[in-house]
Amino acid sequence: MNGKYDRIKIIEQAERFVRAGKIREAIIEYEKLLEEDPADVSINNIVGDLYVRLGQTERAIRAFEKVAAEYEKKTQFSQALAILKKICRLNPDNPTYFIRLADLYTRQGFAAEAKKEYLRVAEIYLRAKRVEEAIELYEKVVRLDRDDLNLRMQLAALYKLDGQPERAVNELLEAAELKLNDKRLDEAHKMLVEARKLNPDNPRASLKLAQVLRLKGQADEAMELARAALEKNPHDLEGLTFLGNVYFEEGKFEAAKEVFFEILNYYPLNVNARYKLGRINLGEGDVDKAFEYFEPLIDSYLKKKKEDKAIGLLGLILTVRKDHLPSMEKMAAIFREAKDLRRLEQVDRAILAEFNRIGEKARMLSYYSELLKLKPGDEKLAREYRELKKELLLTDEEETTQDTWVPSREQEEEIQAGLAQADVYIQEGLTRLARRVIEGLAMKYPGDPLIKQKLNYIENLKTQLSESELIKKVEKATVIETQVLRPAKGRPQDKEARKSELQFEAEVLGEEKVNPLDIFRDTGIVPIISSDGREKKYYDLYENVRAELAIISAIYLRQKKGVTTQFEKELGSIVSDFKKGIRDKIPEEDHQIHMQLGLAFMEQGLLDEAIEEFNLASRDKTLLLECLNLISNCHRLKGNMEEAERWLNRAIKLVAPGTDQYFALMYDLGLILEQAGDLERALSVYREIQSWNPTYRGISDKIEKLANMGGTPSNPLN
Repeated sequence: MNGKYDRIKIIEQAERFVRAGKIREAIIEYEKLLEEDPADVSINNIVGDLYVRLGQTERAIRAFEKVAAEYEKKTQFSQALAILKKICRLNPDNPTYFIRLADLYTRQGFAAEAKKEYLRVAEIYLRAKRVEEAIELYEKVVRLDRDDLNLRMQLAALYKLDGQPERAVNELLEAAELKLNDKRLDEAHKMLVEARKLNPDNPRASLKLAQVLRLKGQADEAMELARAALEKNPHDLEGLTFLGNVYFEEGKFEAAKEVFFEILNYYPLNVNARYKLGRINLGEGDVDKAFEYFEPLIDSYLKKKKEDKAIGLLGLILTVRKDHLPSMEKMAAIFREAKDLRRLEQVDRAILAEFNRIGEKARMLSYYSELLKLKPGDEKLAREYRELKKELLLTDEEETTQDTWVPSREQEEEIQAGLAQADVYIQEGLTRLARRVIEGLAMKYPGDPLIKQKLNYIENLKTQLSESELIKKVEKATVIETQVLRPAKGRPQDKEARKSELQFEAEVLGEEKVNPLDIFRDTGIVPIISSDGREKKYYDLYENVRAELAIISAIYLRQKKGVTTQFEKELGSIVSDFKKGIRDKIPEEDHQIHMQLGLAFMEQGLLDEAIEEFNLASRDKTLLLECLNLISNCHRLKGNMEEAERWLNRAIKLVAPGTDQYFALMYDLGLILEQAGDLERALSVYREIQSWNPTYRGISDKIEKLANMGGTPSNPLN
């Protein structure tokens, strides 16, 4: 064919045949053009219409299918819809075309139209006893309309009919959740009872039923169910949290403490457990213990610039004991940073009064100095300050180095790290090393009262070690780091008044929950829970392992700053020694601890070590899916997209297609493919997610962006 001129001649000839009623001859002419370009939309459409006129429906449909496919490929969905409607009219008995039509409606966001077509075809399948195909369509409809309880119940019944009780249970649980959201407790109760009949051992069903019973005022039955569920899955966070909260609400504080301690043993970053334990200790009058639990939450709020919530937690403590020094000093630091001078003055005066009461004269100096800057004309303050300096035998020169110095945040972190390092050495009986660390800090920060206090404490220690013990201790000290950055008691920050107790609790544990990872982010440590005084049920070495992890992370931060001592090794060597110790201390079958260690390594960027721990933890079937996903993420962080994809695909095979979990993993797969530069496959994955939920995580914007970059799906019909 000779280009455009020949094409025009063929079209003119074909049109003459059509006008003369010679349809077959016209089709022959048009098909000459399709030999050159089989995907020509306009010609295929004309050919399809001509076959319709001849009554050759199958051939017409084949031509129209090519048109629809090309429109879909070009994302011209409106045109594709029009063609598919034409096909459906030609062949109303073939459900495949109606499903494709519904899929296109879904892509276009026409949920009601899609739902109508899916259900119509599903009914046809059910009449033909094709239950599996009907289930697939009901799953699509439920994804389109998640709030339609009748659909969920019908889907659950189909799962039950098809011999899939677990999937039936899952649908009943979802439906019950919707009923709960609408406060329809009796209906939710019936669904959950039905779910437990299908699978009495399903812990989610038992726990959800316990929650309903609790809401209905049947606390004892709720606790009994929750305990039974935990017997099957003793480390389930949701179950433990529910049981602990019920104990707390029912005033069974000893039982609540047991549960929350259990949570912190396995989930040391858990916010709810820390908050509730703090509240229980406040109720018992142990404000120091409450402060210990609250402090990481307070520091997290301060990092997020949510001073009012930090102040609220401190307010809980000061309501119980208004003279609690660590809380007041934390308050003062918050007001100081916020330049709230009026309230800073009030807190400084309260701190002075308490220091004076307990005889801590030296620690009063900096607060007097600050108050005189705030109130330079206050003669009474000036006189008291002079008398105090005279009593402490301080010169004016010493005053400038001691009284007025307030550490910056960076300096404070270094001081706290040094104090923590000294505590590590003291714990090992190496008081000389501890003294050396503190003396070094004292030379750099002579005005800090905590450093002086620690030095006095060390001076009063008497430790006698045998030569062999000393060698072992020193060997261990050469491996551990000189810096554990954990929050020190009695340091700055907080605000004032608190709202009603229930309202404040809702703010701490409600919508704007503290992200547990944020609590200890930027500290470089795995949080260490101090002893709670009860008998440990698990390996005694677990706390030591977590302490050493904290020390390793501190080394990393310290070496990044270029600060080392002759007792420190390179991080790689320390990690190697630590890993060797882990193998000796923790059995491989203790999967939960290996999971925690993997997360700790991952937080520190030690990805190979993290992968090794996740592999060990994955031997527990309940952790397998999470471990596979985490290993994939580690490889992704390392830049090894091929391995990341391989591990994620293993995870995807473990979940039911079409579930929320499935599409969450598919989204991660899309990110991996996108990062690997495989835009075509990434776009294909994103389109599959879009057909499930067009609003999921901005998926439509992501598809548009990738499409503009040149990515095209390998099969636009899927």
